[in-house]
Amino acid sequence: MKETRYNIDLHEENRTGKILRIFFGIACIIVAGWYMYSIRGTAASTGSAWIGIAFILLFGLWMIGSGLGYTRRYITIGDDRIILRQEFYRPPVIFTPSSLKAVEFKPLTIGFITETGRINLRLGTYYPGHTASILEAVEEFCRQNKIEVKGDHKPETGAQP
Repeated sequence: MKETRYNIDLHEENRTGKILRIFFGIACIIVAGWYMYSIRGTAASTGSAWIGIAFILLFGLWMIGSGLGYTRRYITIGDDRIILRQEFYRPPVIFTPSSLKAVEFKPLTIGFITETGRINLRLGTYYPGHTASILEAVEEFCRQNKIEVKGDHKPETGAQP
């Protein structure tokens, strides 16, 4: 089993989308800078105007970070580990066969049970093809590494009723 990376974001990553997010992020920062310059020292310089500027500035930074891939969410499944990054503000979690006690499958959720606790990966209905592939890959990882599987996931056996 080769290492495979699955995108678990709500949108697909493509080059055009990344470039547009970076472009609009830069545009937001320029607009916020121009507006800051134009209202300083005038009657329009109120608290709500500065809050609006701060919002546009932070939104621009967020768009640039998104375009550069800093906010990307993914799961990578290989022979010897699973790497899960589901929050942009936390580092990825790495599961090895020795750290996983069990994996529990529920509808649209995979629970990784370790000695220190449980981490749930909630899969959406936006990309059902990704969901099925992720479920199958995690189940294959568990089978190869002899990790206990619990829950509702029924692997395809190939037999027709």
